[in-house]
Amino acid sequence: MATNNRDSNRVGLVIDIRLTTDNAVDHIYKSRNISDNGVFLEYNDEPVTLAIGEIVVLQVCSMLGDEPAPPVKAEVVRMTKEGIGLRFILN
Repeated sequence: MATNNRDSNRVGLVIDIRLTTDNAVDHIYKSRNISDNGVFLEYNDEPVTLAIGEIVVLQVCSMLGDEPAPPVKAEVVRMTKEGIGLRFILN
């Protein structure tokens, strides 16, 4: 049986999130789940190759109201065939 080493519980949430790499390339992915500490993004038709430890910027693509969502830095902590696990950098 797999051990759960997570610090916080995940919540299933499917929203579009823009991921911007350090070379300013944007990708739009759907989230699978989110927690206080991070998010898992599922690949669509465009998987991306990132290094574990790489820093990216995330931004929710749509919100209620006219103001765009604030960008959030995140660190790549996991890469799978299905998507990318990211930990929020909140400092």
